[in-house]
Amino acid sequence: MFTLTVSVVAATTVIAGSCEMTSQNVSVDPADEKQALRRAATKTRKILFEQQTHADMAIADYADRLLGQFGRGIYAAYLPIRSELSPLPLVARLADSSVQTAMPITPAPGNPLDFRLWAPGDKLDDGPYDTKQPSTTAPVCAPDVILAPMLAFDSACWRLGYGGGFYDRSIGGLRQTGHKVVTIGVAFSGQQVEQIPTGPYDMALDAVLTPDGLIMPV
Repeated sequence: MFTLTVSVVAATTVIAGSCEMTSQNVSVDPADEKQALRRAATKTRKILFEQQTHADMAIADYADRLLGQFGRGIYAAYLPIRSELSPLPLVARLADSSVQTAMPITPAPGNPLDFRLWAPGDKLDDGPYDTKQPSTTAPVCAPDVILAPMLAFDSACWRLGYGGGFYDRSIGGLRQTGHKVVTIGVAFSGQQVEQIPTGPYDMALDAVLTPDGLIMPV
């Protein structure tokens, strides 16, 4: 298992020919910490993607667990790019259980995601950032459960995304309307880190789904 750690190195003071480690309060911008962690996490996820070739089928086996724990509402997922763990077998399993599924349409920067009903086999259009997305003619929906991609997560289920803020804005917007939404990160085993730097607009996940099981925040 790969473990990523981002830390601040304590200052070293030379006293009378000896080295002594001293604690020092260092102000670190969470945005800078996140960027450093994103670079490391991207490399690690690529390795895990190449190693855990059956991870997508492993998480699909948790479909019944998700339905039992989080209900049979609308489940929104994502169409994977690069080294993201594919949720598509899980989406297919949910659809086979007569559960409505959805995918996001990526908006202009600064806006929330636009979720549309989508099931395996439905039409897809080209989207930004080399993505695919549902047709704009597909019905708009408010998902009850959102399965989100990530670069890394910690034991409190804080998520490290790509920095666009799409998911945080989307989840916050849904909750502001009074709509209860459960957010579940999807990750390879090995994407957990010691701590995710957080800012005032970040939102913790309700759980993280990995091939090894469902992780709840502690």
